[in-house]
Amino acid sequence: MPLTGGKDKSLFRRRTRMKEEEEAIAILVNVPVTEEERETDVLNSSCNENEVTSVRHWSEVVCSPWEFVKSFLQWFAVMREAFGGPFLGVVMVVYGVSQGYAETMKRLATNYYWRDVQKMQPASTQVLMALSTIPWDIKPIYGLITDTFPIAGYRRWPYLAICGIIGCLCLWALSFFELVPWMATLLMAGVAMCTAFPDVVTDATVAQQSKTIPKFASDLQSLSWGSMAVGGLFGCGVSGAAVHELGPQSSYLLVSIAPLMLIVAALALPESRSPKTVLRIQFGALMHTLRLFGKTLRDPTLWRPALYIYLSQGSLCPDISEAMFFWLTDPEAGPGFSEEFMGFVNAVGYLAMFIGIVGYNHWFRCQTFRKMFLWSQVTSSFIGLLDIIIVCRMNLRMHIPDRAFVLGDQALTDAISKIQLMPMLVLSSQLCPIGIEGTVFAFLMSVSNFGSTSGTWLGALLLKWLHIQRDDYSRLWLAVLIRSLMRLSPLFFIFLVPDCTVENIRPLNISLTNDLELEESTKDIMPFNKVSVHELDE
Repeated sequence: MPLTGGKDKSLFRRRTRMKEEEEAIAILVNVPVTEEERETDVLNSSCNENEVTSVRHWSEVVCSPWEFVKSFLQWFAVMREAFGGPFLGVVMVVYGVSQGYAETMKRLATNYYWRDVQKMQPASTQVLMALSTIPWDIKPIYGLITDTFPIAGYRRWPYLAICGIIGCLCLWALSFFELVPWMATLLMAGVAMCTAFPDVVTDATVAQQSKTIPKFASDLQSLSWGSMAVGGLFGCGVSGAAVHELGPQSSYLLVSIAPLMLIVAALALPESRSPKTVLRIQFGALMHTLRLFGKTLRDPTLWRPALYIYLSQGSLCPDISEAMFFWLTDPEAGPGFSEEFMGFVNAVGYLAMFIGIVGYNHWFRCQTFRKMFLWSQVTSSFIGLLDIIIVCRMNLRMHIPDRAFVLGDQALTDAISKIQLMPMLVLSSQLCPIGIEGTVFAFLMSVSNFGSTSGTWLGALLLKWLHIQRDDYSRLWLAVLIRSLMRLSPLFFIFLVPDCTVENIRPLNISLTNDLELEESTKDIMPFNKVSVHELDE
């Protein structure tokens, strides 16, 4: 019978609200609500079947912004009790501040630094920027260093602190001194290394904590990527105004906030000191991992997709993004966009990447890898051709304003790039053999990064060949055409990608040692990746 009295109705509403909050917290911490518990609650609340809510997703339980904030705070309190506030602070600083806020802020400041301070040509800018990003191409080496060569018995916080100090010094040098181009490139490479190294260290720490409390593994991934997204959007929002008001060099002072916070986070990171016997075992585990890794690379199941990832990420596809940036911000030859608008364009691109992720998870994740790579490459080529419209100013004849066209083009480009990236991440995670998953995943990500670097160098050669300079963009449309058509060239190698879905791909089977002591030691050097196989599938 339904409840009728005023007191009973109030009691029923209070019990129902408490039940919804318990189910929301249970979902957030991955604790399932059993059917027996639900039936007991139904009897205790004396309500009919239609008035009892089943276990639902967080977004379905939370109905208002206030309830959303309250549920988030409850979830964060549970996470803090499980892992401790200092550890969560390190995660948010490394991913949210260093990689989210600082990277977006630094990207825009660096573009204007090369254009306005160093007075570089587009081709030369691309070469120097590619050189400064090389530290991102060797991430597996950082993981091997931290796990094999601890400092005073500690393998995490000393490296974070050292990277924070070096990162601050590099950024301050860029801010206060007039530097020759090669010295500026070296300092930017130092900043990149001091961002990539903490990324690897924190990846390993997150993976270790996930193995300690497996039910919170997905929550740590959500905190990592959520922090990066929020920090990136904030960086996009302030970068344009900062560069406009302070100039490119002074903007690096705002970027230095990230390494300063990294120093504080490193000192707060909880870590136990490793005994000397464990350190000796670690070196043996390193050699064992390298032997398994070499054996893995000889398997066609791995090297064939790795080769395609390298080719598709840019080694066959020239990148002319710096020439487009120079032209878009040129008030005479191009639209002459302001710093604030270019920062807003980056923010729109960030939001479009989320749309790409949602699109992949809802519509494309069940497609075969070969089909996904095929159609994403074709779509990327078509979207690239749209740049010819604005370069030749045809959009004005079609009564489409420059700002509207660029925003739409950027949104489409970033959404498609994320749809391209997701199957690559899924495929990479599925190809990792048991025992050295982190090392192989980091290797595949480095292959992808180096492919992008190669594409930047190839684009610089294309710009040099076409004589595209700051005062002559007459052949920019031809560079756009060549770049877009060359994006189809990786399709000649599409046969390297397995023609199967994520459910039926055959993982590598590399035999591991039976030495239990070595097996235990290898557990500490495996986790370099941020995204687990199961998380990407879901």
